[in-house]
Amino acid sequence: MTKIFFFCRGYYLQNILNVEQNLDLKNGNRFLLELQLGLHGSNESFRLSEYVYVPIGKDELCFPEGMVWQRNATIYFILPVKNQGKWVHHFTSQLANMSRQTNDLGFHVIIVDFDSEDIDIDEVFSVWPLQEHYTLIKLSGPFYKTLAIQKAVEAVPNDGDIVFLFDLHIDVPVGLLDSVRKVRFKDAFNLYIIL
Repeated sequence: MTKIFFFCRGYYLQNILNVEQNLDLKNGNRFLLELQLGLHGSNESFRLSEYVYVPIGKDELCFPEGMVWQRNATIYFILPVKNQGKWVHHFTSQLANMSRQTNDLGFHVIIVDFDSEDIDIDEVFSVWPLQEHYTLIKLSGPFYKTLAIQKAVEAVPNDGDIVFLFDLHIDVPVGLLDSVRKVRFKDAFNLYIIL
């Protein structure tokens, strides 16, 4: 069994949060380690999430070559809406709760609104932590989801960020942002859909 030791800066292992193994019969096994580390002499704890690799026939951990995980990539939620005020309230409540629990502000919501009459979107997004993490694009005319998605994607400023389509009626799980970031690597396709 491969052993992991932490010596740097007085960190110690508090808890193993998650270990995911991906088998590679040709080269070895890749693991995603998610650990909670404590710092000796303080009450602080830190979350460490890292991919490591165990080559076939060796008992050592390596970092996979060429695999880049953008732990701090901003996730852009794309929300095309027309008169879905109830569900926008549901989504914002869930997202704000998730952000408060995780202290993760690495998200931005792009709402493409087709003349909704049942909600004031700016008012709904005026609460912390949402007020600086949204963009409202207003369109007139018939509701076209494909047009809304196109306009929203055009508003994403960086190629390294993640575009995420999300259905409003789904609950936002606490670990959603980390889960999305974990599966996205450099040169991977940036678009994820949950229906």
